[in-house]
Amino acid sequence: MEGPVAPAGWDVSLHNFSARLWEQLVHFHVMRLTDSLFLWVGATPHLRNLAVAMCSRYDSIPVSTSLLGDTSDTTSTGLAQRLGLATSSTLSCFCCGVSDGAPLCLGQRRT
Repeated sequence: MEGPVAPAGWDVSLHNFSARLWEQLVHFHVMRLTDSLFLWVGATPHLRNLAVAMCSRYDSIPVSTSLLGDTSDTTSTGLAQRLGLATSSTLSCFCCGVSDGAPLCLGQRRT
């Protein structure tokens, strides 16, 4: 069975994969849209800690902010900002059930 077809002119690609980062199994879902990225990283199937990063012509470092979840946990905002800088795209990032930022940094290098 085929999934929905994007209208002509839209560039959408999906990538799903899992990796064992240290001792934790982490799942990744990456959706590349025409001019932005959506990234879900998680060990558990919960949607929390949503962050968005956007590039600005006024600063070389992307602006990032937390939209959902605990604002004291900067895992999502940091990852969104680093990936936004690497891709020069608007990036929405969910990090779920991954408590230590070190495995995510390792995952960033692998992807």
